[in-house]
Amino acid sequence: MHPHTKKVLSAGLFAGVIGYGTVVVVVAALNVVAGRSPFYTPALFGAVLFNGLTDPAALVITPQVVLSYNAVHLFAFLILGLITSWLVALAEKYPTAHYLVLVTLIFIAFHVYVALAFFAQPLLGGEAWWHIGVGSLAAASLMGWYLWRRYPLIKREMELLPMGETAYPPER
Repeated sequence: MHPHTKKVLSAGLFAGVIGYGTVVVVVAALNVVAGRSPFYTPALFGAVLFNGLTDPAALVITPQVVLSYNAVHLFAFLILGLITSWLVALAEKYPTAHYLVLVTLIFIAFHVYVALAFFAQPLLGGEAWWHIGVGSLAAASLMGWYLWRRYPLIKREMELLPMGETAYPPER
């Protein structure tokens, strides 16, 4: 395997695990603060996804629904991590691709947040925005920090060619 491909894959998978783990911890903490089981939200989403649950009051927390939902959630974060790593590697190689990375990440974040909030709102009520927003923001921050450290050339390029500049080095 080409070293560049190996770096993109390993960084993407690790970023995905970081994002997934961050969301799990944040959502579990928010559940505990709300006086519920730390497994409440994944059990709720898993029961809706796999068992067709429509009434949150009828939720029974079982390892099966929690683990099933977490498997789907982990898979989604691994894919997101791989896409993000590939985009950052692309921007590192082609500095003018910074806009592509920014627009793509904003597009993904907005659509994931809106879709989850739209589907979670009837289940979690007003807490949906906190659970999804805080968890997503924490995950995105840690994933971004990790990729920023993993691709150090991107930091140097951002200093040499800030967003909006087309000349290399920027004209002053």
